[in-house]
Amino acid sequence: MKKLGKIDRDLLERFVFRRLGYRRRDVIVPPRFGEDAGVIRAGGRLLVLAMDPITGASELAGWLSVHVNANDVAVMGAEPRWFSATILLPENGLEDLDRITRDIHRACRSLHVAVITGHTEVSPGISRPIIVGQMVGELVSRKPITSSGARPGDLLVMSKTAGIEGTAILASDFRGMLAGRVPDEVLTRAERFYRKISVVKEALRLTRGGFASAMHDPTEGGLIGGAYELAEASGCSFIIYEKAVPVAKETRIICEVLGCDPLKLISSGVLLAAVPRRFAGRLSRIGGFRVIGELRGRREGNIVVRNDGSEERVGGPVLDELWRLLMEYS
Repeated sequence: MKKLGKIDRDLLERFVFRRLGYRRRDVIVPPRFGEDAGVIRAGGRLLVLAMDPITGASELAGWLSVHVNANDVAVMGAEPRWFSATILLPENGLEDLDRITRDIHRACRSLHVAVITGHTEVSPGISRPIIVGQMVGELVSRKPITSSGARPGDLLVMSKTAGIEGTAILASDFRGMLAGRVPDEVLTRAERFYRKISVVKEALRLTRGGFASAMHDPTEGGLIGGAYELAEASGCSFIIYEKAVPVAKETRIICEVLGCDPLKLISSGVLLAAVPRRFAGRLSRIGGFRVIGELRGRREGNIVVRNDGSEERVGGPVLDELWRLLMEYS
């Protein structure tokens, strides 16, 4: 059974990060493991660029494409400004185009973002629409906030609840499997979790307050996968306490029925940040964030302390529960 989702770090190192074209001085943050976006200098401005596809969701794919890319720009301390998209449609999939472009339009308007270019085609060999989005933003912090900026002793904090995007995807795309096992009103509320996808507001709040040493948008692999990427980029390890992680009722119910872990479920909509301990008091006063653990020295290893007191060690990238379910039920 082939693994779906992000490729492993060793493959990235071998086939991607060694092949980055011409080395330009105006590239401030190049591609590297754990970073959500790149940074370039254009004249006297620093621009942040992010690119992500939407492949695992059929509903609200256009909406998600805008927000997941805006999130990646915002966590580096930039305000999203310009969006582009390549839209690949399956054969007989032209009816999806109206919905996708309408959702892109609405999402961009909500963030004051302009659509500047793109490409649309019907492609053979795909079964659902694929959208590859790119967002460009302008830095509002003094310097880029990278995933590599965390240090041992920093608090690990998060916003909202674990598995936001995954909950919405499972409630919509797995609805037939969940019908009769999960109340309809729970599924309806869970589908609306798509509306919680953006972390732009909270990321810019931390940016302008100068609180974060690193920020990350935990997508595939969920909260644990995001913490692993942030810790790896920073040369640290992490400890997360499951009892400290907020999980919405809808997420918990759906995950229990499907037998999946909310902490490993794709979590766009959650902002994960490393915050120096000296800012803990000020952070608590602005509200909206929960301390779920801390960063530690690399040799201590990555640990998730489960509710029953057991310790789960995380030695590598985390397979997202959504991909695991898709592989099991495909």
